[in-house]
Amino acid sequence: MHIDRGQLKNQAKEKLHKHWGEAILVGFLPIAIMFIVVIVTIIGAMAVVNTQPDNIKALQSSGTLMTQTLFSSSVGGGTNLTDLIVILLAGVMGASTSIGFLTLWRREPRQLNPLLRSLIGFRPEYIGGLLVAYIVIQLIDSIPTLLGLINNPAINVINFVLLFVLLVVDIGLSQTFLVWKDLRDANKGGALTAIRISWQLMAGFKWQYFVMKLSFLGWWILTFLLLFIPYFWLYPYQSMTYVGFYDALKSRKPELFA
Repeated sequence: MHIDRGQLKNQAKEKLHKHWGEAILVGFLPIAIMFIVVIVTIIGAMAVVNTQPDNIKALQSSGTLMTQTLFSSSVGGGTNLTDLIVILLAGVMGASTSIGFLTLWRREPRQLNPLLRSLIGFRPEYIGGLLVAYIVIQLIDSIPTLLGLINNPAINVINFVLLFVLLVVDIGLSQTFLVWKDLRDANKGGALTAIRISWQLMAGFKWQYFVMKLSFLGWWILTFLLLFIPYFWLYPYQSMTYVGFYDALKSRKPELFA
């Protein structure tokens, strides 16, 4: 089975036609939240450098904040409760926004305030499952960081292999939040079921998804060179392409949602 990447991108552009302003507003909140996360990270890193310049673990914990790991940073000793709350908020905000773009793709509902659309994941019926799924995925992603705290050459080799394994795992779980939205709407299954179905959905499609993500690399380089100004256009375009990929996956494997 094959999902035509070019056709999918054209569909995304068609869906965005006459709705660019709405789509940009849907993507505005995660941009703002991530800006706050970066600021908090910089302030935290500066505090660690000023107060514990020789504490390598503290510096490592500042770095894990950037990669949004939940518990490895607290093991390192440089992260407080506020940092973890900000990380959780940023992660759930990103998940909520992806669901918002899915509703925009489907025009469900047709009329909804863009900011409310981006916050749709914070509704009572969705927020619990999003939190559980996000934390589980972050725990999986934090395994190399936790193992890295063990000073052993063999562990370093294992970590190197794990990075590649986790790349495959992350791609396999990439549809979890969108699956959760559809499961919750149909009153079927929970967050862990969403994780399982995401993995099943992506079976046979991981490489296609990876190539699709790589196809935006040129746009990201251009965005960086232009001081991230095109990001407000790129983020909706990329997000709509991703949710379109999910809808295409779902149409090919409807039995997983039966």
